[in-house]
Amino acid sequence: MKMATALIAGLLLLPGMAMGASAPVTMTHVNGELLSAMPKPAPESRRIILPSAIQASELYGFGLQHRNASIQYSIFSKDFKKIMYPRFVELNWVTGVSSPWITNYEVTKETIINKNSEVIEMRLDTATSSGAAPSILLTISLVQEKNSWVITGVTSDPELPRGGLPRK
Repeated sequence: MKMATALIAGLLLLPGMAMGASAPVTMTHVNGELLSAMPKPAPESRRIILPSAIQASELYGFGLQHRNASIQYSIFSKDFKKIMYPRFVELNWVTGVSSPWITNYEVTKETIINKNSEVIEMRLDTATSSGAAPSILLTISLVQEKNSWVITGVTSDPELPRGGLPRK
C-alpha cells in the first residue's frame, strides 16, 4: 500500500519540484496587501480520489515524512484546511524540523465509526543523528466527502515539532 501512497504523493508534486521543496504559490497583491499565498488549487475534476481512510492516512504520513505541507493539506477537509492554512503559510509550506526526522510511518489501528467516518491511529518512528528517537502516536479523524476520504483533525502525543498539530 505504501507504494501506491508514494505514487499518489508524486502526482501531487508539481513537475520539476524536489521532494520537500515548497510548492509554487500564487501571490496576489492589491494596494500592497497580500491576498493569497495559497498554492494554486487543482480543478475539481483533477482531484485525487482516496477510496479508503487508510490510503488517506498513509498519504498524510508520506507528507509528514517528506515535510511537505502541500501533500498534507491536499487531504484535509474544507474546515480543517481553514484551521491549518495560517500555520502552513507561517511555515512556508515545509513541516517538521531537521531533527528528529520521521523514518517510518505505520497505521496501527483502524476504528470504523460509521460508513462515512473513521479514526486511524498511526505510529511515526523517528530518529536523530544519535540514533532512534521516541515514536509519536497520531490519532487521525477522517470522513468521506465526494467519494474520497479526507482528514478532519489530527492529534499527536507528544506534539510533532513544527508540525502545527494540536495536542490531545
